[in-house]
This record gives sequence, structure tokens and C-alpha cells, in this order.
Amino acid sequence: MHYQKQRDMTYFEFTKRFPDENSAIDFIVATKYKDGYVCPKCGSIHKGIYHQKYNHRFMYCNNCKSEFSALKGTIFENTHLDLRMWLYAMNLVLVSRKGISALQLKRELGMGSYQSAWRMLQQIRKAMEKEEYKETFEAVVEIDETYVGGKPRKNNDHSDDEDNKPKRGRGTSKTPVIGVKERNTGKVHAVVANYNDEGKQLSGKQLFAVLKKVCKGNNTVMTDQFSGYNILDKENECNFVRLKIDHTVTYSLGDGIHTNGIDSFWAILKRGVYGVFHNVSVKHMQKYVTEFCYRLNHRDNNEAFTSLVELAIV
Repeated sequence: MHYQKQRDMTYFEFTKRFPDENSAIDFIVATKYKDGYVCPKCGSIHKGIYHQKYNHRFMYCNNCKSEFSALKGTIFENTHLDLRMWLYAMNLVLVSRKGISALQLKRELGMGSYQSAWRMLQQIRKAMEKEEYKETFEAVVEIDETYVGGKPRKNNDHSDDEDNKPKRGRGTSKTPVIGVKERNTGKVHAVVANYNDEGKQLSGKQLFAVLKKVCKGNNTVMTDQFSGYNILDKENECNFVRLKIDHTVTYSLGDGIHTNGIDSFWAILKRGVYGVFHNVSVKHMQKYVTEFCYRLNHRDNNEAFTSLVELAIV
């Protein structure tokens, strides 16, 4: 059965598209076996493989007379939940600009426990991590770092005790995140980084490595005045050319010299971390960062929902 690629859906559209669990299973299986059913035991293709009537999650191979899970190898393999709950959760993650918390998901789906909702979201984020952008960013890119975690500053904090005020930006104890945004497509790649050997600021080598991973080379790289980017002022193997904006003076020099694009992404990320999730551990920070990247990178993709399901089944 052929299924049309599906954009993000409203609740009404979703219930119409998936009226029962079998329709959800059929969609997942059709996406997984879009080139035809394959028996994992005998290798038989297409003919003689069909769903078991007693449970649509299982398939039967008439060639080797064996049964196998249609969901094997996917994030849905061991779940006992209705598959519509998983698909609707994936849709909610895509349409929620600042993300959806486990507590909110629990309420939306009527789940029995917070832990189940949290694990479901982590599995969805795990699927998102499979999408990579290796040496694909071209032409002009912006790079910047931000620091996430801890308690956000209160707007009404007028304490004169500088020692007790939470530090901001470089030199803080928060988790550093490095991000690169491609100007032409608006796509973002961001990674949680480690502090350098001195335990403080990021090194030029770390910043260069992130650029090298996602850029094709011969890129014009927009940066701020941070000294870590001085590595780009030297001749380098990727032929990166740096244009610098000094944020102590201005946020744009005109002629496109700015890092406003990646700064906007940081604003969305922080609003989600502080406003929706409230507290994210260093251990899981990369999964949350990846979620925000994925959602931004697919914001204009009418096939975002199906693309995410495809990542969940491989």
C-alpha cells in the first residue's frame, strides 16, 4: 500500500488519517518496507508475507512458515502502547516551536506515568539524532556559542552583590553549545561541547572542528569578536574566510556581516529549555539541542512527519 507523504497535522487531520491502531501500524510498516516486505529469517521478498490477523504488529512468512515482528529494529519494537500515541507524540514534537515537556505529553496522551512520557520523548529525540549534516553547508555560514543550563536570571534581579549574581556567557559554569547556521537554507547544526583543558573557554580547535564537520569548504564564516575564532584568520585546510562583528560595538555592520541568524536560534533554544523543560542535565542536553535543530531544519518541509517516522524505523 502506498502512503502519501504527510506534513504536520492538526488533531482533526491526525484522527482522520489514523482512525485506529491498525492504520498506524500499516503506515509504519509501509514506510519501513517501502521497497517490499522482506522476511528477516529466510530473506523472502514480497510474495507470501502478510499481517497476522490476530495481531497486526506481527507478520507471517509463508515461505519459511515463521512469524516476525513488523516493528523489529524500530523505536516502536518493544512498546505496548497504541501506535497512534507514538505517531501523535511525534507530530506534537514537530509542531511545538519550543518543544513539549513530558508532563504535557502525559496529559495530552492520557498516559499513566511521567516516566513513560519522558522515555517516549527520548526515543523520538534519539531518532532525530540519526539525521546528520556532513560537509553540506555552503557559501556563507554563521558560527557562535552559547551557554545553557542552571537557573535563568530573573528580570527583576537588581542585586548589587556581583559575586552572587549568576554569570552569563563565556566563563560561566553552564554547558557550552556550539552552533553553525547556513545562511542560504537557514539550517542549523549545533553540538554540546566540553570545556577546554583549562576548564573555561572553548578552544579554537573545537570551534574549527564543528565548522569542518558541516561545511563543504571555501565558506565565508561570520563570527563575533571571541578570540577562539582567531584560528580562522590564519590560512586553513578548508579555506574558511572570516568576517567579524564586534558585539561590544554593534550587532550588524551592514553588508550582511552579522550573526543574527544563529543568535535567533539560541533565543528559541533557551526559551524552550527554561520555559518548557525548566531543567536539562548535561547528560541529556545534546538530545534536546538536536530536537530544536531538527524542528527548525524541517519547519518548511511538508514531509517532516514522514521523514521523522523514517528515522524512527532504521
